Amino acid sequence: MIRKKMMILFLVLFLVVFVSCGKKEPPKINFEYQKYENPAFRFTIDYPKDWVITNDPGKVRLLSSQDAYDKFVDPTSKGTIGGAIIISTSKDTLGGDLQKLYDAVLADDKDKESIDKYEEVSDVKVGDKAAKKVYYRLRYDKSTIKKVEKYLVAADTLDYIIEYISFNEMFDSYKPAVEHLVSTFKYPKKIEKGTDAGEKPSDVFTAYNSPVYSIEYPDNFNIKASKKGDNNSTATLSGYRLDCTFVIDVFPSRNLTVDKVFNQNKGNYKGAGAQKEATINGLKAIYINYAPAANIGSRAYFLVKGNNVFRMTLNWFKPQEADYLPVFEKMASSLKVN
Repeated sequence: MIRKKMMILFLVLFLVVFVSCGKKEPPKINFEYQKYENPAFRFTIDYPKDWVITNDPGKVRLLSSQDAYDKFVDPTSKGTIGGAIIISTSKDTLGGDLQKLYDAVLADDKDKESIDKYEEVSDVKVGDKAAKKVYYRLRYDKSTIKKVEKYLVAADTLDYIIEYISFNEMFDSYKPAVEHLVSTFKYPKKIEKGTDAGEKPSDVFTAYNSPVYSIEYPDNFNIKASKKGDNNSTATLSGYRLDCTFVIDVFPSRNLTVDKVFNQNKGNYKGAGAQKEATINGLKAIYINYAPAANIGSRAYFLVKGNNVFRMTLNWFKPQEADYLPVFEKMASSLKVN
């Protein structure tokens, strides 16, 4: 009898050890956070320090590391597993109806991801506004499961979709990053009619010099500059109004001409006007005007020299276009690239 009990105990212990050894526990990551303010839509978030951040019209991408990029492009690759957060902002065309936004996003995911329905749906908050959180998974092979969580918000005249993606057990490791981002999300303040316009751009210009370019700007503007890897950098120049910004992005040209670079990127500018050309610092520049949000005008210039693309993005408050657009055009024409 004692021997039989010992055997049973041994089998139980063996199964416990076997099951625990076979289960992968997600590694714990300690995050430090820093603030980001979107120059066009004026929302602010706290995001993990040292994450790579890139901007396209209406979209902000945050990546845990540049090494993780390949895995998101090709999930079956053997690249580093990281975390990605994508914040998409668009004009509201659904009357601020959150359920209609949910239905539209689900229809899009069914089309793009071939999913039948979301595995989990819950009512949550993003910042101080009501939102829907959805979750689904996609299996690519025996060892690769992409996990996706989205937060949907219909706020005033804008809709927001915050998408978090990772793979396998690392989804739980990076999840605190998006939970913190969502909890700190702050929406742009409404600008009421008659509000004081604040300090206008100065007539006195000064120079900003980076390793690969220089530009003249009003001496009462602030500059926020960041480097993203060896060949990518961003500088945001802004004054009193946070919705009036001049952003310079530098990224690799990959031996493409300015025409090819523009053609690769023009699909990001929905509803843009016809492309136009200018000459800046002796280089051909292609630019387009577009409207990312109500009362906001924008323009994007593309130039190429050597291994670098120089993209200048101008955002201005339309009621104050006369104060800002001529200044921004003067800044753009002053660009000198090395």
